Amino acid sequence: MKLKQEENHWAVIFDVDGTMVDNYRFHQAAWIELGRRHNLPVTPEYYKANIHARSNDKNVTALLGNKATPEWIHKLGEEKEAIYRELFGPHLREIPGLNALLNELNEADIPCGAASNSPKANVDFVLDGLGIRCYFQAITTRCDVTIGKPDPQLFTITADKLGVPVQQCIIMEDSASGFLAARNANALYVVISAGADPDDLPLAISASLMVRNFTELSLDRLIRCFPQIS
Repeated sequence: MKLKQEENHWAVIFDVDGTMVDNYRFHQAAWIELGRRHNLPVTPEYYKANIHARSNDKNVTALLGNKATPEWIHKLGEEKEAIYRELFGPHLREIPGLNALLNELNEADIPCGAASNSPKANVDFVLDGLGIRCYFQAITTRCDVTIGKPDPQLFTITADKLGVPVQQCIIMEDSASGFLAARNANALYVVISAGADPDDLPLAISASLMVRNFTELSLDRLIRCFPQIS
């Protein structure tokens, strides 16, 4: 449901993978296992250079080349995500402070959205596994857009659902593609570094703030750091 724009002055949009949860190594392990099963050249080095924070359709297409039919793209993408959820399930936990910040924003009637390059099943897996779905008035996944990050579409659509201009949103991100998507949306963004690839952090050249985890954030700090929107 789209919220009435006049009711909200600003909002917060959260990425999921690497921002809400520290799951980098589990995505990497899942891609490597998929490669082992299908004789595809996925190594830790290949994952970091060519797969991390990119959408499955692009990743599978790059791996399969001219064999990348829509059926195979879908099949391998689904298989990889099933492997990931099986591996990460026993280790699912929030980046410290996430629930507390969400609760504080909710108590202050600040609308929140989730915007992820991941498929819906993975986003549901995190939101429901952490018990935080109730905090989000808008959820947008790779399944809802024609192109993923670094295109800004995920953020602009989520902002529209919240009834707030994307330029009036604070985006929580961890990856290079997310930083660029925020910049492409002309949006403000905060870097959450706990689950990030360290090599991505120097690319957050236009970030308004960088913190280790959500324990370093509060409603008061966001208002002080972003007076132009609050």
